[in-house]
Amino acid sequence: MKIGYMLDFRNPAFSKLDFGTVYVEMLRQVDFVEQAGFDSIWVTEHHFTDDGYLGAVMPALAAIASRTRRVTVGSYVLLVPFYHPLRLAEDAATVDVMSGGRLRLGVGLGYRDEEFKGFGVPRGERLGRTLESIEILKRAWTGERFSYEGKFFKFEDVRVLPRPLSQPHPELLWGGMTSKAIERGARLGLSFACNLGRREIQLYRDALKRYGKDPSRFNVVGNRIVYIADNPDQAWSDIEQAALYQASLYGKWLSAASGPDQSWVWPDADRLKQTAIIGSAEQVRQRLQRLVQAAEMTELIIAMQLPGLNPAKTMRSLEKFAADVLPYLRQGGATG
Repeated sequence: MKIGYMLDFRNPAFSKLDFGTVYVEMLRQVDFVEQAGFDSIWVTEHHFTDDGYLGAVMPALAAIASRTRRVTVGSYVLLVPFYHPLRLAEDAATVDVMSGGRLRLGVGLGYRDEEFKGFGVPRGERLGRTLESIEILKRAWTGERFSYEGKFFKFEDVRVLPRPLSQPHPELLWGGMTSKAIERGARLGLSFACNLGRREIQLYRDALKRYGKDPSRFNVVGNRIVYIADNPDQAWSDIEQAALYQASLYGKWLSAASGPDQSWVWPDADRLKQTAIIGSAEQVRQRLQRLVQAAEMTELIIAMQLPGLNPAKTMRSLEKFAADVLPYLRQGGATG
């Protein structure tokens, strides 16, 4: 299993930091993660939030790629309906070439009404726009001239250069949470950006087999909150405000998107303590080793820089992880 690192560049008001400082600290973590031996660095996307959640995915990936030489760089996930597919194809190809072929794109539909209204995109068009965009990306990345006519996009005799170094193109991962969405990702032949659990991963692998695809050829990338301190109580004390803030915000967004006929489980402190992997380095190592042995994932993303958490605390945790956990995961057979 490969090990990645997540950043979203968020800066809620309670952090008391300016955005310039936050960005400098996030890029300092990028430098450390590259040197420490992680396999990948990922950014995630939302728009029009009070905490400045990263909206500029491709510039951020370009900046990360310019500071690194070894890790892959990816989106977890990029919200496709808010992009013109040809411009996205150009930006992604440029980042892939500048990074030496290290770009990976997790793609998703988006779900927040505020974002669709802000960009003037009808929410009901999100699936159609995304499916057309994926097809256009693949054609554009051949480097050959092509024409396209769909419901949402139409153009004639266009060519996107440079052609990506990744062949046949940068890896595409499908981000979805419902059974129907997971099935669709398998049918499209995309890897899986999964933020759920073993049941959903099994649904994805079973769907791949039904469509005659070899599951061993596809990546399943999941994520967990991980934080190291002297003991679990200290770890929770450090991250409590940030973890509850993040969980409450996602709960609010998902509840609004689900509509009145569906309910979203709002995480509470006890549930977060159970799902997050926190504690001493030894405790975190043991839990992650069990996860690595049991999981069907090919890659685990560590979410350590929670929104509003003091970056100095994150860096201390990250240093302990790199020194006392990552080497043991490697030794335990967690190879790519």
